[in-house]
Amino acid sequence: MDDLGVANGGSAASVPPDQVQPKTTIWDELNSWGKAIADWQRYVISHAVRDGTLSDARIDEAYRLFLRDRELDNGDEELPEVPDSVTGRSAVEGTPLALQAVKSLQNVNAIPEVAHMTFGPQLTVIYGHNGAGKSGFARILSCACFSRSRPQIIRNIYDDEAADTPATAQFVIDRGNGFDEDIVFTDGDEHDDLKRISVFDSSVARIHLAKENELGFQPAGFDVFDEAMRVLSLIAEKLEANINSKTRPNKFEQLFADPGPIADKIAALNASSDIEQVRALATFGAAEQERLDEVARQEKELLAKSPVETLRALAAAKTDIEALQKTIRDLASALGNDACEKARGFLNNHKAALLEAVKAGSETVSHPQLTETGSADWDQFVLASRRLGGKEGGEYPAEGDPCLLCHRPLDEPSATLISRMWGFLDHEARKAAVAADNQLNDYIAQLKGYNCGLLPAESRIRADLSKINPSLVAEIDALASTFDKRRNSLVAAIEKGVVDDLPTGDLAVPDDALANALTDIATQEEALRDGKFDELLATLKEERISLRQRQVLSKNIDDIVAFVEDLAWIEKASNSRPNSRFITDRQKVVFKKLIEGDYKERLKDECASLDCSLPFEFKARGSDGKTLRRLSAKGGHKSDDIFSEGEQRALSLADFLTEVNLNPSSAAIILDDPVTSLDHQRKRAIAKRLAEEASVRQVIVFTHDLVFLTLLTDQANAAGCDVTSHWVQRLEGVPGCVRIDDAPANNRAYRKTTKAKECLAKAKQVSGNERLDLVKDGAAALRRTLEVVVERDLFKETVQRWSEQIRLGAITKINWSDELADEIVALQDDTSRLLEGHSNSDEFAGQMPDVDDLEKLIARLDAVIGKARPERK
Repeated sequence: MDDLGVANGGSAASVPPDQVQPKTTIWDELNSWGKAIADWQRYVISHAVRDGTLSDARIDEAYRLFLRDRELDNGDEELPEVPDSVTGRSAVEGTPLALQAVKSLQNVNAIPEVAHMTFGPQLTVIYGHNGAGKSGFARILSCACFSRSRPQIIRNIYDDEAADTPATAQFVIDRGNGFDEDIVFTDGDEHDDLKRISVFDSSVARIHLAKENELGFQPAGFDVFDEAMRVLSLIAEKLEANINSKTRPNKFEQLFADPGPIADKIAALNASSDIEQVRALATFGAAEQERLDEVARQEKELLAKSPVETLRALAAAKTDIEALQKTIRDLASALGNDACEKARGFLNNHKAALLEAVKAGSETVSHPQLTETGSADWDQFVLASRRLGGKEGGEYPAEGDPCLLCHRPLDEPSATLISRMWGFLDHEARKAAVAADNQLNDYIAQLKGYNCGLLPAESRIRADLSKINPSLVAEIDALASTFDKRRNSLVAAIEKGVVDDLPTGDLAVPDDALANALTDIATQEEALRDGKFDELLATLKEERISLRQRQVLSKNIDDIVAFVEDLAWIEKASNSRPNSRFITDRQKVVFKKLIEGDYKERLKDECASLDCSLPFEFKARGSDGKTLRRLSAKGGHKSDDIFSEGEQRALSLADFLTEVNLNPSSAAIILDDPVTSLDHQRKRAIAKRLAEEASVRQVIVFTHDLVFLTLLTDQANAAGCDVTSHWVQRLEGVPGCVRIDDAPANNRAYRKTTKAKECLAKAKQVSGNERLDLVKDGAAALRRTLEVVVERDLFKETVQRWSEQIRLGAITKINWSDELADEIVALQDDTSRLLEGHSNSDEFAGQMPDVDDLEKLIARLDAVIGKARPERK
């Protein structure tokens, strides 16, 4: 037994996933779960099962149920019906799917568009040297299919004319109905069918081993967790929006001019405030009004008999005049000569920027009969057309698109013209003009925001100044009028854009008069300092303030109560935000029960079959409704620190195969150089395992390893598995040239002269160079067959190409003949003549390759096969 508890030599048999059934189903687990959760949660889960994706209306209903559960609604709204059971959908098994071909590649490295590749129903092996273009095919497959690593596909960097657009390809699939279906793929697209095909390469190997990842499949019913998480996040967003809509500052304290107990209480309102107590304070009827009038009368009478009123008025007047003095100075500065010069600079800059913008517009798309090009109206027209075009599609305008005005198809020059017009919107000159225009608008808004009304008619400051210095009131009113005119003149000149209309000069302010008024106030205050406040006055004032505040509170009590109720709702809602734990916790339980056990056992078997029974730990958990698992060395060590590169790769491949075999919808797997850094023994184990896998699902392997190619082909042949082989080559500097149904280790097709005979039959039907090429192809096939005959028939596979083993026992079967050896050498020479145009044989000297020559050579090789194949007696 190894560290995983797997017997040495164990094998992971490839059993179709639908033949392995857990003791309980996901539907049983979801139904049981539904009995233990709240109504709103059961509603979400039930419709996630029934509908797959909840509609907006369903989500609104779920939110209403959530509010009722958390006691956040009024409690009297009609609620939707909640199913008693969440069960509503049966398991969905994977339907047949096979990848038939990939073709029409564009912008996939330097692979030519005419290159294509077909795939067999069981095992397809694609061989190619490094740099032959094999990886380009693997990259487009990795991007289109399911892969934990998304490679970047770069266009042909050696072709300056190559379009800098996303890579595209056309995939041909068969759903098991005998009909081919095309899928047009652009890098970045996602197709559900192609995502049923899993990809394994070097990048994926590192991710499988070193990182925690989401499972590459969604077992039937597990999509409910994802949907529940999505709906939960939307419910949380709705709750947050409601909280924000009810959140507002407490402005009720501004209702009270004087401090007091009621004002203090209102200023301190919070979610815990006693609403009934606040309502009691808001009681104010006829009796309270009569008492307020009496207290005010008594206070006024008392003030008339003391200097207090005068002192208070003087203090207030002093404060108001000081504030007025500051306001006047600020306005004089904001509207003085500096402001006029500032406006002049803005206007000049704006004019220059507009001229540059008009010039740029004319230079971009000028026309002798159109004089408004580059103007403001033209600019708005172009801007509106680009907005409309953007809504019509991201690629608009393109040749053939309808014109936005006349609807006629655009030719190439018209589409280019529109693009140039739209390009003007991003021109630096236009940006500068827009910035200058915004600068003017901001300055206008600033000017309009100035309040030039210095002494409002009913203001306290006007009343105070009227008592202290009546003539100063008229002077300040005149100054206010001057400020207003100066501001209006500035705004008008800027809005019209006329520099000459700008006013000039600074504005005179009555600083001396205001200073004199403050001196007078100080003199009067000093004369009244000896006066004392009467205690009765303080008592009357306190009562008056209290009654007045109760009066104000009574008029605003409904709004204040609503504010407190909102505060209480916000606090309760903030503590009621939905938590995803009820989803993730259940997901982990269900995963552990239905998936994790099978996953672990399957992984043990896969490790044994790939000769990588190593000490590692398997950990699985749920996160945001997703199934995550991680492989790591025991003791918490990183895999890179413990395992060799070969061991890591084998272990990651075992994890990959485990994941695929537990996926009911997995249709095929693609492996790009799966045996890199592996020794011969493990290559053999992987070849055997992939041959077994090909009997269950389609397996596509890219490799540059001839030894592995041979091992994989031999294992597949031994298992009775159909093998399709292709050879990717770089021809005349062009990568991605695919030789269909051919590969260095594809000896089975060359055991007889069948391929040469096929070329002969075709050559007899044509003439000229086409016939010559077919004769040469036939001679090449013949020479390949001759090599197989020597290895297989003459030497009885004592030594096999690309194999490290020597079968000494087969030596006794060799039926050696010098005559046969001479004939084989002569055949090799004569086939070379057909291929290369030279020969030492007198029979073919001085002749052009012809069908008769090929036919004679085929007959001679058939005879050699007949003599070489029998074993020694």
